[in-house]
Amino acid sequence: MDPLRSIQGLGNAAAPQRAGQPASAGGARFADVLRSKLEGVKWSAHAQQRLQSRGISLSDRDRHLIDGAMRKAAEKGSRNSLFLLRDVGLVVSVQNRTVVTAIDKADLKERVFTEIDSTVVLD
Repeated sequence: MDPLRSIQGLGNAAAPQRAGQPASAGGARFADVLRSKLEGVKWSAHAQQRLQSRGISLSDRDRHLIDGAMRKAAEKGSRNSLFLLRDVGLVVSVQNRTVVTAIDKADLKERVFTEIDSTVVLD
């Protein structure tokens, strides 16, 4: 006799998931969350091009701040956001964890930003 089966409430417990078995709905959600945490922030080709052409360089600390801001914006339900980091603006798809474009100080003064639902000011 299995000693765990004799404990009330454990007799009907589902068997643990084994490698190769399909994930439950809860398991798929966990996998998506884990993957998004591991992937970090992505940079679109357009954003990379803008950073380079405008001479904008970001330190490791800046990238860490952006990653943290991305998580906070997602927790608040943001979908598309404008991140302001000193004299740089970043238009971000929070849902995709992707920086879409980068704007330098001169262009920040002359632009109107649409299709965003939040703004995050970084130090």
